[in-house]
Amino acid sequence: MEEKEMFMMEAGPVPGGEKGMSLAKSLDDATDEATQAASPTVTVKARTVKAMTDTINKIMTSLSLPTIVVEARDLEDEPMPLEIIKALQMLNAAYDDYADEDAVSFDGLTDDKGALMEVAKLSKLTGDKGFMKFMKSESVTGGKAKPMPMAPMEEEEDDDDMMMSRM
Repeated sequence: MEEKEMFMMEAGPVPGGEKGMSLAKSLDDATDEATQAASPTVTVKARTVKAMTDTINKIMTSLSLPTIVVEARDLEDEPMPLEIIKALQMLNAAYDDYADEDAVSFDGLTDDKGALMEVAKLSKLTGDKGFMKFMKSESVTGGKAKPMPMAPMEEEEDDDDMMMSRM
């Protein structure tokens, strides 16, 4: 316990402190702006935005991931909300890792009919047991390979015994 306290006292503040946090926030903002700029321009009703949000949240909840909050409003020649785009990008990347294809098409999001078809594709993901199992294993391991169990080690011979057996 005493060692832990000493370590904590020696560690001190994180290098970069406020300046580092400010830089990280600036990078996040720049990433968000680039994502929003690449987002498709859509004309959809509030019910479509709500259906998309609800479907994404159903998937996120089943994977124990944070849900998104999006205001359900009509969008008229506007970019799709950033939270939806980020969630879809994450799901597409994961599905691509699983099946070498995208789960949804961003080109299909431009109007109500296309967006609702993409919602239907998303809904099918929760029923894809292989994908859900893949996602749960990925989120549990952080996307890293699971450690393989070690085979039991044989007892090592004494060095002298080994040398004697070779003579």
